[in-house]
Amino acid sequence: MRNERLAAILITLISIFFGRSFQEMAIGLAGGVILTGCLWFVQRRLLPRAVSREIARMFLHDRQRIADGLIANLDRAVETGKEDKARSYEMLREIAALVHDDTIRSLQIILLQSFVLRKDMELELEPLLQSRFDPDLARYIGELAKIKRELIKDRTFRYILKYEHEIASLERGEDILAGVAGAAVRLKRYVLSYSDFISRYARLLPKERFLRLYRVIATNPNEPWTSLADEVYRIYNEKYQWDADFQQITPRSISL
Repeated sequence: MRNERLAAILITLISIFFGRSFQEMAIGLAGGVILTGCLWFVQRRLLPRAVSREIARMFLHDRQRIADGLIANLDRAVETGKEDKARSYEMLREIAALVHDDTIRSLQIILLQSFVLRKDMELELEPLLQSRFDPDLARYIGELAKIKRELIKDRTFRYILKYEHEIASLERGEDILAGVAGAAVRLKRYVLSYSDFISRYARLLPKERFLRLYRVIATNPNEPWTSLADEVYRIYNEKYQWDADFQQITPRSISL
């Protein structure tokens, strides 16, 4: 792009140099300024696309060298994990930004599970989701459902639904599924979208999450809750009918 601008300036200078009168030189200068200005404007608009093309060309030209470097970095990250798990995890995150591979995601999850997870940590979930079932990922999702449920969004719900049977067969698998159901009740939209899933685990929800679910159902009686409203009211009658926290909620109508 710089060479193109220099060429436009050179053409402008040539047109001025060969002008046979002051008027022709002024026309050459004006035309050159307009040409260079238009070229600069177009280049600014095309810059992001040009950068992407150049990066793609570099990756294509140097792909073997890049692959070798990433493999070396991966080996170094694994080796670093023996002494500094946090640094190893950061290295794997950097590699994962370029290489979208389930094996690297699995290594990240294994490292994360070696930490004592806390709410104040910079945790992530969606970049770690995989195209296959990973028991460690399921357990990690279960931990996030306890401490940082806002990270559980549509992609995670779809992953859980896809591998619900496999997760249920894990030790404490139902607790994981109940935790994810509890995370879903934080938004009415999720309750509507995943009502069948929530109804299967509503009985396992802790009181605080069930109270939230009961409030959503009770105050929105006209929504298509399918069988969820029936299940919620059944659990309410069995366990919470005389609970003071529930008495504060005035249901408009609950389908029986």
